[in-house]
Amino acid sequence: MKLRYYADASNYDDHEQIIDLLYTISGKYGIAVEIERVNNRYGSIQVFPGDIRENSPEDVYDRDFHYNRTLGSNIDDSPSEAFKSGGRHVDIDGYVGIIDDGLVWATTNRSDSIGYGPDVDATDTTLGFLNQVSNHGLEAIERKYMDEDERERTVLKQFLAADVVDGTVHRDVAVGTSQLPDSPAHGQDSSVGGMITRTADAIIETDESDWIIQTAKTFEAATFDTALGQVLVRDRLYRLDTDENTATTPAIVFNTVPWELDIDAVPATVDQLTAIAEETDVRVFVGRDMDFREISP
Repeated sequence: MKLRYYADASNYDDHEQIIDLLYTISGKYGIAVEIERVNNRYGSIQVFPGDIRENSPEDVYDRDFHYNRTLGSNIDDSPSEAFKSGGRHVDIDGYVGIIDDGLVWATTNRSDSIGYGPDVDATDTTLGFLNQVSNHGLEAIERKYMDEDERERTVLKQFLAADVVDGTVHRDVAVGTSQLPDSPAHGQDSSVGGMITRTADAIIETDESDWIIQTAKTFEAATFDTALGQVLVRDRLYRLDTDENTATTPAIVFNTVPWELDIDAVPATVDQLTAIAEETDVRVFVGRDMDFREISP
């Protein structure tokens, strides 16, 4: 996944701000960025952390925008209506898109929200969106084209790819099935199962123990409390399904740390949030720049 700037914006100050924000986003969060110059207005770009290409706007439109149903569904408009002036002239310079196996979302207003009126979402403007990403990282990008379940699945995907725990992985494991009645009343199978069973995001079997993985997005108080309760329930149900004496390691994995929370500079805050996890033997991991580190006390 990466951000692509369709350059150059017609306003020079906007162009410079876009490049600066992309540079900041790359440095802060390790998010890949690149520039597709479809209208070279301002000469060479001397320093940039990603690829820079030059192509005609027509070729880029045909490659990225033309008949792009995913893009259309995410911006609630057809690409031709949003990015072709009068339905004929390609008009894509000054916008920023999200690339995830193709263009999946793009800003639909240039510059910032000033002058567009109250009905325009500030994060649908190029500068408004990039400022949001600069402050909140990957979360601000994923919200544009993923639902909540999809966003949480990306946490697990990235955690597993980082090889933090070496073992045999089983995803989306139903736990609590041993508690289901042998012969539930007619028509009650699904409701009974919904009451008793849960789904663990992943079980990782290692030689020492079976890890019960619960994922969440942002490392903050509300999500921490919810995830802690979820992983404890799933851990208990898993041991009922296997053996009360099964060695398990419940763990919570967060993918995003609020930028204002420097977990190295404010250890007291982190300790307060994770102290209860230590009492229940729950491990806590947080990710930044696609890397995960344990913050359990």
